[in-house]
Amino acid sequence: KSSGVKPISLLDRLGISDKNSLPRELAAMASTAPLLDSENEGVKDPPFPLSDLDNNKEKLLAGLSTEEVKRMVEVYGLNEVPEEKEPLWKLFVKQFTGPMQIMIECAALLCLSIQNWPDFVIIMVLLMTNGILGFFEEKSAQASVDALKAGLEKKMPVKRDGKFGDPLPVAQLVPGDIIFMRGGDIVPADCYYLSGDPCQCDEAALTGESLPVKVPRKDDAETKYSGRRMWSGSILKVGECEAVVSHTGVNTMIGEAAKKIQEASGKELGVFEGKIIDAAKVLIGITVIVVFVLFFYMYFVQKVPIAEVLEMSLSLVIASVPVALPMVMKVTLSIGGKEMADEGGIVTHLTALEEIASMKVLCSDKTGTLTTAQMTVYYDSSCRTYNGFTPHQVLEFASIASNEANKDDPIDSAVLRAYCQSVGASSVDAAVEARKKNYILEPEGFCGFNAIVKRTSATVKCKKDGKKYFFAKGMVDVILKTDPADEGLHQWEVDDYANMSQKVHDHDATMGISGFKTLGVCIRVNDGPVKFAGILPIMDPPRHDTKLTVARIKEANVAVKMITGDHHNIGKELARQIDLGTDIRTPDHLKPQGNSEFYINARDDVILHADGFAKVKPLDKHEVITVLQKKGMVVGMTGDGVNDAPALAKAQIGIAVHGATDAAKSAGDIVLTKDGLSPIYTAIQISRRIFKRLKSYVIYRICITVQVVFFLAALALFYNLRFKALYIILLALFHDLQIVTIAYDKQVASPFPETPTVVGLLMQSYSMGILMFVQTMGLVMFGHLFMSDTFAASYHTTMSAGSGGEMERYLETAVFLQISNSSAILILSARTVGFFFSSMPAWQLLASTIIGQAIVNVWIIFFAGRLVDRMLVSDVAMVWAYDI
Repeated sequence: KSSGVKPISLLDRLGISDKNSLPRELAAMASTAPLLDSENEGVKDPPFPLSDLDNNKEKLLAGLSTEEVKRMVEVYGLNEVPEEKEPLWKLFVKQFTGPMQIMIECAALLCLSIQNWPDFVIIMVLLMTNGILGFFEEKSAQASVDALKAGLEKKMPVKRDGKFGDPLPVAQLVPGDIIFMRGGDIVPADCYYLSGDPCQCDEAALTGESLPVKVPRKDDAETKYSGRRMWSGSILKVGECEAVVSHTGVNTMIGEAAKKIQEASGKELGVFEGKIIDAAKVLIGITVIVVFVLFFYMYFVQKVPIAEVLEMSLSLVIASVPVALPMVMKVTLSIGGKEMADEGGIVTHLTALEEIASMKVLCSDKTGTLTTAQMTVYYDSSCRTYNGFTPHQVLEFASIASNEANKDDPIDSAVLRAYCQSVGASSVDAAVEARKKNYILEPEGFCGFNAIVKRTSATVKCKKDGKKYFFAKGMVDVILKTDPADEGLHQWEVDDYANMSQKVHDHDATMGISGFKTLGVCIRVNDGPVKFAGILPIMDPPRHDTKLTVARIKEANVAVKMITGDHHNIGKELARQIDLGTDIRTPDHLKPQGNSEFYINARDDVILHADGFAKVKPLDKHEVITVLQKKGMVVGMTGDGVNDAPALAKAQIGIAVHGATDAAKSAGDIVLTKDGLSPIYTAIQISRRIFKRLKSYVIYRICITVQVVFFLAALALFYNLRFKALYIILLALFHDLQIVTIAYDKQVASPFPETPTVVGLLMQSYSMGILMFVQTMGLVMFGHLFMSDTFAASYHTTMSAGSGGEMERYLETAVFLQISNSSAILILSARTVGFFFSSMPAWQLLASTIIGQAIVNVWIIFFAGRLVDRMLVSDVAMVWAYDI
């Protein structure tokens, strides 16, 4: 109404202008009442107004006819997540279309044009290796949506044409279908309860709520009919019912999760890799300019033959393109991935190892991530007791009123685990057996839980005193005074109800503020009055290492925010227990108070500075991450359920914790194989070491490129000389082969998140590269003053020769050796901020550097021939001294 836009009716959606042309049942459902409001743009409303759940229930229960189903399929589609897979051929081609790949391809074409077959083969091998590795890496990333689809490939009894026939695949469900579900079934689509038993649905994987929710139940204040809603992907734990399907496929909560994963998928480049490529683009751009200048000068001014000009252009292109960069990055990240696996984390997207180094915010789900995902009953000083009972007695009374056979009930299981711990028994079964020796259950003496009576009770006889005892546990209000309308077998009002009720409610409210769920316990002896025994606080406790891990992550200067679907007080208390910070906000703070930029910025600042958020929905988590990323943060997100999958896919680093659902694992970049968050801290340390290794390579490679490109340009422009292109190719290959072992290098993790910038990388690299260029030109210009007579003669021969020719071979060999040796020293100095000998490198890096330079120097001294001149040992030693 506020927008003035006419609502779209079901008739409009079906393209039907005449209501009378509809089948009778569908016409009845096409009410003019308002349709379900949708919070998410693009989500289609059900074909019936929700008011029909009360006013037109019999029509809904009749189900759909075959003809109606066909029309619904046309409007809503099938109950499945549409695949948006990129064709494999396109995925493969994409590996060869990046800026570096194109430059490598240009180099290959130049080799082809001048029929330089050895160089052509080498370049193509590097190109294809990088492309194939990238193809298989991206292909594996398509598993996330498949995992969500697998959850829908089941069968379910569906009422069609007025009767339940053979079970149908859930992919064929449409809104308006009536389905029959029983305990243990996974709810196949978003639906509304119509008739049957009181049910319980486990929504932990969807909402993060630790306890099953009752259906039907009282509606939420802000959402009508929410008490009958059952989400797709939840598990029906107790009861049988018939329900009407309201949303299918991508219109369900789990479908929206799949859609968000699709939208957020394709994290092809890490933050650091993106910066490296940007720096490489600048470098390549400068090289392209130099190539055009030299091509024009040499071909049109110096009249150098086109083959030689192309060969010079090839040498410049090869010098400028970090050919081995993709391979070095993949090797480095793969080694880091293996190191991470040893520490309890499987890396599914290698780029995540780059991202964690830059991570500034870690958003963590609560249930199953920060906590144990197991309800725990506290029987210490936090327990409130009355009428002279002790906490241990209250716990024992509650255990008697628990069903040890119902392992799936979270409350009974939690009570019995606590009782087992309190008596020091080896197992729950042992504790129960020992207790049964004293308390004998009367025939038909146990009354189990259901959503209406909201309590369990047991009548037993005590062997020691021969008395009959009645114990009950349940909601505090119900234990104080039952409601005769619930038709429970036992009804009572506790002794001194007026005073006891006031006292108990005050304590119950205090526990609620502290984040506890509560369990009331009462006792009656023989036919005496029912006495309220106590309140047992229940909480999903933090993992044993959560507090320490959060502290260590904060020490690494990474902010930690908790994002949970649980109650605000529960989230706040947990945050207090783990020293996370108690500024926990509710979803209303995630929405700007207005549409102006002022309100949006105010909302963004709240999200930025809050310690966490409670009572959030899956898309709220997605919104938090979006805002933080908009603020320039690299965000990590941990989670374990389907409800976390969209946020895991959206974050730069999605971390599926131990025991996560398949959807969460597929959407995550890292899957933890150990409990708790401690592997995340380890990942931060590993990633920051990896960052330093990659940064060392980038600085080294750009520096060498600047040295060589500037040297070739200066040689051509100021001396009218050329340098053999083959030397440049050999230098590039030697450099890249030696530097690959930097993946094993020893590095100390930075105490702060690494925030690479293109300007920073270029300034550091160019400053060192220019100094090395000056060093190389110094040897050319002044080497004849301190080198041997053979070198001096070669220098004078080169300078007296006609312009446009190559350097004399001895001088050329000496320059080749100088660049090679200085590059080897640079490998060791680029990895540290001090002198190259101030930090001990990994033995692999040291060995590859020594072996590489030994090969070059031995070749030049003993095995020189057609490619290089044999140099005097004294000149080789002088070049080493000059470089050092």
